[in-house]
Amino acid sequence: MKKIMMSISAALVALSMAAIAFAAGSFSGKVTKVDGEKITVKADNVPAWVKKGDNVQSMGGSPKVISVKGDEVVLKFGKAKAAKIKVDSSLRVSQPAGDELQGC
Repeated sequence: MKKIMMSISAALVALSMAAIAFAAGSFSGKVTKVDGEKITVKADNVPAWVKKGDNVQSMGGSPKVISVKGDEVVLKFGKAKAAKIKVDSSLRVSQPAGDELQGC
């Protein structure tokens, strides 16, 4: 019984550490504008790692950061993904995993 309790507590600690690490590399915001492929997201706190010209991860894709002004970030998605995004919806943006394939 003691081993089971130790295993469960170790798993919970590992899960909470993973959640903290994931939260540090992401943010959520509200979509305020949809202009074709450009999506404007307003967040309470835009992390310092969000830079113009970088790619981020969102909605299973890798949109490009067009601009960062204060608490607003403009992302450029592909046409298909942008068509699915609606104003006033919530959007999670994460740092890229770092293992993206590099094209020629």
